Amino acid sequence: MTRPLTFSLLFLLCAAAMTQAETVQGKVVDPSGAVIPGARVAAVNRVGVMAQAVSDAAGAFQVSVADGIGANLLVTAPGFETKSVPLAQAGVITLAIAPQDDSVTVAGSTMDIPLSQQGSSVSIIPREEIAGRNEAQAIDLIRYLPGLSVAATGARGAQASVFMRGGDYDFNLVEINGVPIDWFGGIVDFAHVPTDFLDHIEVIRGPQSAVYGAYANSGVVNFVTRSPQENAEFEALAEGGSHYERRFGLGGSGTLRGFGIGAYLSRLDDDGPVANGDYHNQNLFLTLTHNTGRQSFAANGNFNASDVGEPGPYGSDPAHLFTGLDLISRSRVNLSNYGAHYQIDATPRVRQELFASIFWSNSFYVSPYGDSYNDNYRGQLEERTVLSVTSHYTMAFGYAFAREELRNTYINDPSAGVFPLERNQQGIYWENRFEFGGRLFVNAGAREEIIQTGRIAADPVVGRPEFPRDTILKLNPKLAVAYALREGTRLHVSAGTGIRPPSGFELAFTDNPRLQPERTASFDAGIEQRLFHNHVSLDATYFYNRYYDLIVVLGGSLTHLSSFQSDNLANSRAQGAEFAVRFRPARWISVAGAYTFLDSEILSLRGSTNLAPQYFVVGQPLARRPRHSGTMVATFSRGKLSANATGYFRGKALDVEPNYGPAYGVFYNPGFANFGLNVNYALTRGVTLYGNLRNALNWRYEEALGFPSPLLNFVSGVKWTFSPSK
Repeated sequence: MTRPLTFSLLFLLCAAAMTQAETVQGKVVDPSGAVIPGARVAAVNRVGVMAQAVSDAAGAFQVSVADGIGANLLVTAPGFETKSVPLAQAGVITLAIAPQDDSVTVAGSTMDIPLSQQGSSVSIIPREEIAGRNEAQAIDLIRYLPGLSVAATGARGAQASVFMRGGDYDFNLVEINGVPIDWFGGIVDFAHVPTDFLDHIEVIRGPQSAVYGAYANSGVVNFVTRSPQENAEFEALAEGGSHYERRFGLGGSGTLRGFGIGAYLSRLDDDGPVANGDYHNQNLFLTLTHNTGRQSFAANGNFNASDVGEPGPYGSDPAHLFTGLDLISRSRVNLSNYGAHYQIDATPRVRQELFASIFWSNSFYVSPYGDSYNDNYRGQLEERTVLSVTSHYTMAFGYAFAREELRNTYINDPSAGVFPLERNQQGIYWENRFEFGGRLFVNAGAREEIIQTGRIAADPVVGRPEFPRDTILKLNPKLAVAYALREGTRLHVSAGTGIRPPSGFELAFTDNPRLQPERTASFDAGIEQRLFHNHVSLDATYFYNRYYDLIVVLGGSLTHLSSFQSDNLANSRAQGAEFAVRFRPARWISVAGAYTFLDSEILSLRGSTNLAPQYFVVGQPLARRPRHSGTMVATFSRGKLSANATGYFRGKALDVEPNYGPAYGVFYNPGFANFGLNVNYALTRGVTLYGNLRNALNWRYEEALGFPSPLLNFVSGVKWTFSPSK
């Protein structure tokens, strides 16, 4: 096996080295002839994107491709309709105004697919919006997407969880450039991802384990970082505001001797609204790219360090258990992720890809009850082949291997020593994409997941016997269909499954050696309609999710259901609808709104008639999943002035006692609304002043019961962008 693979790779390398690159140049403009900076220009052949570039301030672009026979340029920009032109016709490319762009992405697939040909529910936050909104942290952009509910336990830097379409907070696979950053068991804190180094954010709703493997039960969030461009560009940012917030950013990228190089550094400090409510975050991102003919290589690394005080639930106190601000508890987290991607097009019909990544997280928690630490490690390798069988049929197949390890203060062996929990995950997948008549697009595939958990030592203190090495096999299928019924009308349908293996604590504090992964099965269907000469887009999607084999702790009246302390007995469901409207009558103004209706329900434990997990009752909604929620973002840009008006609302939601959890009661958290205003003014060439007013109505609300969100607050800053070539 080794020799044929080696000779094949050598052959591909030699074939690629003999290919000369062709440079394609052009300019992107709107219907009035005004240039469009920031347009994404992708050279696409039958197996996907060959190369891409971004138009500069003058709307100009330059793309180098090898063997461009049959390839097209796909040009997209936020607020404009996508246009496809043959390479030979590159020149002045005019884009019509549209309510949303049609980016080419691998979100929800192993192949490059335009969003209009996706059957899955995908949302993308582009670089233009990230830069224009002036939000320091990505979570404050994600909360405006349909189908998502965010619960932050306090102000800036407090733990932030995302509940997607009714799924739990540990049902999301989160990645940076495709590198998973979930902890062992799927837990992710969204609070610490800055925006400075991001190009765009991809969010795929619905279970995606057929594409991404474990942890993708409710969906996937992928933070895609900025890539170096042909012309060197440098930028700096300085910001200050309420609670003595200080934010600084410095970065730049360019090309040197054929290598793209980029570096972005940021720091955010905030004193917080109360004592021990301060937050500090530092982030460093480095990237290196190289393209030669049919080959491309990209490597990047990101290091993030955060330090946040945890004053406790000083807001609502429904059970009257709060004893005062916690002036001791603090959380310190260091996150590192490193990834590399190599791609070679042997022919316009065969593509080979190799991926390698490492994620490491170490956290340290200080509290009045003693200090603790938590270390998570994940290494992953993946090989993928994309093959265009015919002009209407493309398939991708590959193999992925991941190794996870967890060490925690409280996970001990019989001698009270800390030992690592180890897990290997292997995935073998095959995806097929069919196109019929340019109107019907079908993606169908499956992934066999092989989950191997290492031996777990006994711990007599918690009653855990020794568990032998265990292997679980699970096949996860997926089907996604998009159909252009007629011009301006698109139908989309998808169905799939997801899987989440048990977390470290679920394995360490049980006597059940056969604890199974939690599973999700989901279906959604929707319609998108464009009106008024493509200036208005309406989208409605129905979704239905069932959650099986949920892990539940057994006690009291539930002990007769199982002989173990915990078991896979819980089930629940969530169904509802997402509605989105986008209106762009002219280039200088756009309005987007979304509303989500969610009907969630706790179902009876398996083997019982009317028993729910402890402290809950059958028929209750799932905690922290509001029945009604909605968002609005209006953008105005004219001359040197641009502005955003934003708002989101949430209805009441079931929550738990904020000090000690559901054991001390469940309560309803009232609904709320939040409105903001952000203004940018281009002072001189490359220099922009901005101000961002948040919670403009000074609404007292809590995303998580007991943890107040910031009242009216304001930040202002200055951004400077400089390019030596201009």
